[in-house]
Amino acid sequence: MAINILPENIANQIAAGEVVNRPASAVKELMENAVDAGSSSITLIIKDAGRTLVEVIDNGCGMDEADAQKCFLPHATSKIKAESDLRNLTTMGFRGEALASIAAIAQVELRTKQEDEELANEIIIEGGDIKSVSKTTSPKGTDIKVKNIFFNVPARRNFLKSDSVEGSHITEAFIRIALINPQIAFTYIKDGQTIYKLDKSTLRKRIVDIFGSGFSKHLLEIKEKIDLVEIVGFISTIDLTKKSKNYEYFFVNNRYMKSPYFANAVERAYSSLIPPKTYPCFFIHLKVNPKDIDVNIHPTKTEVKFLDDKIIYSILNATVRKALGQSAVASTLSFEKEPITFPSPDKNYIPTQPKLNYNSSFNPFAKQTANPSFDFSAPVNKVKVQTEISFNGENVSSSQNDNSQVTETIRPFQFLNKYIVYQNNNSILLINQFNASKKVIHDFLKGKTSMILPSEKLLLPYTHKFSQLEIISLQAREDLLRNIGFEFTVNEDDSVDFTSMPKEMTTLAAMNLINEVISEDINEDDKPLLIADRLAIRNGKILSKNEMTNLINQLLQCNNPEFLPMNERVFLRLDNTFLNKFFF
Repeated sequence: MAINILPENIANQIAAGEVVNRPASAVKELMENAVDAGSSSITLIIKDAGRTLVEVIDNGCGMDEADAQKCFLPHATSKIKAESDLRNLTTMGFRGEALASIAAIAQVELRTKQEDEELANEIIIEGGDIKSVSKTTSPKGTDIKVKNIFFNVPARRNFLKSDSVEGSHITEAFIRIALINPQIAFTYIKDGQTIYKLDKSTLRKRIVDIFGSGFSKHLLEIKEKIDLVEIVGFISTIDLTKKSKNYEYFFVNNRYMKSPYFANAVERAYSSLIPPKTYPCFFIHLKVNPKDIDVNIHPTKTEVKFLDDKIIYSILNATVRKALGQSAVASTLSFEKEPITFPSPDKNYIPTQPKLNYNSSFNPFAKQTANPSFDFSAPVNKVKVQTEISFNGENVSSSQNDNSQVTETIRPFQFLNKYIVYQNNNSILLINQFNASKKVIHDFLKGKTSMILPSEKLLLPYTHKFSQLEIISLQAREDLLRNIGFEFTVNEDDSVDFTSMPKEMTTLAAMNLINEVISEDINEDDKPLLIADRLAIRNGKILSKNEMTNLINQLLQCNNPEFLPMNERVFLRLDNTFLNKFFF
């Protein structure tokens, strides 16, 4: 078989797959270029989860006409001139692959202008071919539009996920760059709606602006510096944890990186302080000598190799433990306690002598009269005996008459405050009340049954501040949230006033549930079961007869009531066949 040299356009499309595998990859590359251009303001505009449009506008240095054309050539870069530059990288991009790769698989429009130029340079490219070069009016900086990504590679376009999945990847790419560059103002517009508008700020404020005011009181600053590394950033207090690792952010020399190894150093510091299967939040920036790291080991440059990673691991773990320890000590010491005050005595108060009441005619040795309510001389076989067994206030009674005939009325009752015992025809059901409630709520949320989940009005509205992205997600799931007992009003400042919440749910638990419902990181198909788990009747709760009866009736209306979706058993049936295995 003969070996052929691929045409340039095909080679570029193949190479593009390593750099641009989805719209979020284009977002990352374009925003990093905008940061490297010295911009103080960057705007990201997205349409149809990036399929139709990815546009990045900055007020950076811009390019002249020659550079505007050369920037789309493979391996064209302004950041590398000699081999030694690879060991002193301080910029985000450096390989010159991004624009060439993007141009190979999309329709690109570039407008760029330097400060001393009168007109901007406009270049239109389609599938890697330059279609036109012209002059136009435009403010200083660069505006680049990437339209119809993968239009000439339909197979790759077909492998893109749903809009919600692709959109979440784009949002994450935006957050990673915005977090580590708080000195830059960022705006994110999605399908005509402003998701984020971030002013220049500090790292702490940038974290709160992105993730919501719930973080503001739960951030601990960390700071440590030695010759090898400088560690700065914020970690969460032990009462702010998450069910996933999606709030763990590492940066090295202003570049986002993935490092399970260093993440383990942080998580180990929390290991005995937070519940199992929960994770801390952290936003940590490592500053090291560029000669001591290699960021050129992966096309996306998110994997970084360190020369002294074991030493950094130990220092990082010690730094986090120190911050947590100081926080724990500070929380136990309060120098603002109110002084103990004693009421001043009433000068007009005159104490009285205590009095003892007694019956002076009472004689304990006098003959006592028998209680007329009982007749001990009555024959025993003439007395009707009533026995009662009480289960949480509900009685199962039996009467024994002269012929010793016993009749029983069996009602549902609780056993160990965890199981409901219920007679159903010729069998007895031993029902796990938590699993039964979970099954009923799950089937309701899936539209298989009808019910009304109990809620309770709050005496005063509870106000919670969300991020702009969370508000959009909250509004998109408003019907679901109202169905499970939430009533709320969204304010113009992205705060939400909650006036009603699920019954018997604490505010903290309710907000955790809200965050899980609106999370883009949890699969939508998994949310009904997750919600059911949070709202179900817990084991250990004492139920009334009506509560048990209602739960049983709702359960028996479900499809396949014996099992939950993950094949967890809801009840055990004790019938003649089952019992014969043990007694005969």
